[in-house]
Amino acid sequence: MESDRHAQVVKPRNDAGFHDAPARLSIRGARAAFVGPGLNLSPHRNAVSVVAIALEEPFDLALLETRLALTDYHTREAALIPPGQLHHLRARGPMGFIYLDALSDDHAALESTDLVRPSEAVRQAVRRGGSVDELCNCIGLPHKPAPDPRIAALLREIDQRPNDFDRLAVAARLVGVSPSRCRELIRQAAGVPFTRYRLWRRFASVMHELSRERSLTEAAYSAGFASSAHLSASFKAMFGLAPSALVKLGATFDLG
Repeated sequence: MESDRHAQVVKPRNDAGFHDAPARLSIRGARAAFVGPGLNLSPHRNAVSVVAIALEEPFDLALLETRLALTDYHTREAALIPPGQLHHLRARGPMGFIYLDALSDDHAALESTDLVRPSEAVRQAVRRGGSVDELCNCIGLPHKPAPDPRIAALLREIDQRPNDFDRLAVAARLVGVSPSRCRELIRQAAGVPFTRYRLWRRFASVMHELSRERSLTEAAYSAGFASSAHLSASFKAMFGLAPSALVKLGATFDLG
């Protein structure tokens, strides 16, 4: 794995019981990427679009109506998963996940491309733990601003300080519109509700705290969660695993 001055390692505290592939989390602005073992993910909904890429063995993916729904799994080497889509991914080996920028045209740009068989260049970039920017460049993603500059500016403010926006009314006052109108504009721009986007950005704050070798409890309080249990439940609902799994893996954090 390549090292850089931004990367720090959270040391493993016990045997995680997962595949031996190294785990790396990279965050750049509102984009993020995870490369590492496939893990035993439970059904979950992401706040943003996600590109899933198999590094060795294909994975099975099911898009669900509810957590109890019976549905067919499809074997894939790569997939684009829409924001807010309940899904279950069963990995058979190491994976790469790219979490896209909700304020860009990332999802629309990829819908017209062939992600069924990712190129070897993409696989190599994922394997060597490239930054989010490198991975996005490899799959040909442009970065375009949201059509409404007021909402783009607002969500960038939420990116930087999510704990300052505990209520939609705070965001609405900043933009100068009613809360109901603000809610509509945010959903149009980000593809998910205000509360879910804010939660996504709070998780980025948690990753920053973990990269500084803070405990899960310290990271939870810093990001505005009531407890580490509250953080873990919310994190698992969005990513399919508890944040403690990243700690156990000795994940490397690249947060430049």
